Amino acid sequence: MPDVTATLQPEGAAVEPGCEAVAEEFARNFTDRGELGAAFALYRGGRLVVDLWGGVADSRTGRPWGRDTLQIIFSGSKGIVVTALLLLVEREQLRLDDAVARYWPEFAAAGKHGITIRQVATFTAAMPALRVSVSQDDILDARAMAALLAAQEPESDPRAHGLMYGPFTSGWIIGELVRRVDGRPLDAFFRQEIARPHGLDLHFGVPDRDLARVARTEYGTEFLAQFSGFFANADPLTRRVWSNPMPFPPHEDLWSARERLQALIPAVNVAGTARDFARLYGMLAEDAMRAPGERPHLLSRPVLDDARGVHVRATDPLIDVPMSYGGGGYRLRTQPRPGPDGVSFGHDGGGGSANQAWPRVGAGVSYVMNRLIALGPDDRRASSLLSAAASALTVHD
Repeated sequence: MPDVTATLQPEGAAVEPGCEAVAEEFARNFTDRGELGAAFALYRGGRLVVDLWGGVADSRTGRPWGRDTLQIIFSGSKGIVVTALLLLVEREQLRLDDAVARYWPEFAAAGKHGITIRQVATFTAAMPALRVSVSQDDILDARAMAALLAAQEPESDPRAHGLMYGPFTSGWIIGELVRRVDGRPLDAFFRQEIARPHGLDLHFGVPDRDLARVARTEYGTEFLAQFSGFFANADPLTRRVWSNPMPFPPHEDLWSARERLQALIPAVNVAGTARDFARLYGMLAEDAMRAPGERPHLLSRPVLDDARGVHVRATDPLIDVPMSYGGGGYRLRTQPRPGPDGVSFGHDGGGGSANQAWPRVGAGVSYVMNRLIALGPDDRRASSLLSAAASALTVHD
């Protein structure tokens, strides 16, 4: 296996003056914080300010993490899903406060005629889970999962009538909405309308030609233990949300299987490089601060003002995690604060990834990695990088 510390600033890496602390924290992730393979990027004003990668992409073979290694970002995918949705809002093809059933009549079944698109995007639709038991193989068929959601009733449990996060369902509902409104499935819409026009190496389902570039995901020592209370819980609602199916099954190889990498599982399996996630969020950060009427990269100021304005802020009653979502489905900081990153929007991902827009400074940041580590004090990899990046931008200003 290669010496990871020798590959952390390979040829082509970028660290602009003033950002040296970011590179130091990136290296420290490997020496002190259990990193395996990872990348971090920071775009500001359309300029690549930091671009780092290193470590091991596949621990079985020793394949090093390269400049163009792809990594699944798990629930970070939800930020990409709502960006596609908001492009339809931008084009006035749908409105967030419309009922889902206006565009997808079958969804009105079982008392869901009043559920709005905004509620789905912000996890306030009382639809956090499938009520029909499904397998890990079943969820590879996005249209079949959408049909199940259209047929089922919303949750009657009072705990679900507020903010209740679900790992899968919002992606299937929004994906089907995109298909109903535009005519193309979500993966094709995103590729043709966002990724390809802007040269973004981001994918809902990895093409055959790119499979060899994907990092192999593995679980850290204590990663699965943090979920034991949810995955084995006897509470019916908890079991529906967190065990139907488990987002992180015991066998980590499932997330590196070809069929999983190439399926459309919108809420969880977008793959890309940190560089391109950061560039996408950098464009959105710039768009969020444009003068009214100024031509955007992707989304206009009014659309983003609504999308990133606080819509719901609450503690999820099942997992006891404080959450805050903007009106368009971007995850926000639960406690805004001064500084470049104090009003960020985007979405983090299970195991440690972070993908954010920092509108105050017109910046986008992304950290992706292939070893998933438990939340909280067990994993300081992303927080250390983001803090160093925010400090560097503060100094620059």
